[in-house]
Amino acid sequence: MKFAVINDLHAQFAPDSHQPGYPDANRRAAWMLRQFAAGGSLADVDFVIGAGDLIHGEDIASIRSELNAFKPHLEKFAVPFYPVCGNHEIRQAEGDPAYEAPYREAYGDDRFDYVIPAGPVEVIVLNNAGAFHVTAPRREARANALKRMLQANPDKRKILVCHIPMVPLRERDVLRRSFGFLSYINLEVELNDLLDEAGAAVPLVISGHLHITGMVERRGVKHLVTSGTASFPHDYAVVTVSPTAIDVEVRSLPAELHEPKSNIHGPPRYATGFTDAAHPTHDLYLRGNDHERRFSIKL
Repeated sequence: MKFAVINDLHAQFAPDSHQPGYPDANRRAAWMLRQFAAGGSLADVDFVIGAGDLIHGEDIASIRSELNAFKPHLEKFAVPFYPVCGNHEIRQAEGDPAYEAPYREAYGDDRFDYVIPAGPVEVIVLNNAGAFHVTAPRREARANALKRMLQANPDKRKILVCHIPMVPLRERDVLRRSFGFLSYINLEVELNDLLDEAGAAVPLVISGHLHITGMVERRGVKHLVTSGTASFPHDYAVVTVSPTAIDVEVRSLPAELHEPKSNIHGPPRYATGFTDAAHPTHDLYLRGNDHERRFSIKL
């Protein structure tokens, strides 16, 4: 069983998209999506997961317009596609029926919190796109949904996919400053409590949102984030699952599609690029070390 995870395309294929987006994001998004069409380099995967922010969005009208313009690209896929809600799909308005309506129209009512069968494992899709902009009832509903999906089919190991990372991918204070938004990490401790209770049953968590690539391990669980295609270094992931292992490989888009100005953790957004102790150069801060980009988990 092999699947791909793409995220943070920030595509603005709709002609009436008017909020400034990432430089050349549409060109990179179009390349990425073509790889899943017949004859594409990723047409051999069993399915693809879109881990949030596949569109740029702005308000309800532009979200609906961009999702509608995104649909023809998905219709060319030779493999099944599974969406994950990102904050740009709903503008952080999680639980708001009006803001959730375009996503529901595009993907269905059952594509917020759900499970994907994946051979020896299950993939749990969790909607945490509202970050900290959620009501207490929605926060409780999210925790209950995760608990329900974790407890179902206890004989199956599970991979969790959500848009906002559950743990900090760099030194916390450095990441908070380089990302610039409070949603640099999941702020709901009950979700990590549930993962702690699950233990080895959930060996891998995959997220996006940060526009950098990296992997950290927390209490035996590996947490992977890929930069997505909108921002440099323009990465996605391929996950291969066998009865004995989960093998993860982060891949970059072709060099001719790279645009360093799309980096949000260094110039031109900041005067200099950020680093931390484990990533002493800015390039490593963006891309992650080799062991973060390719690793294996024994089952």
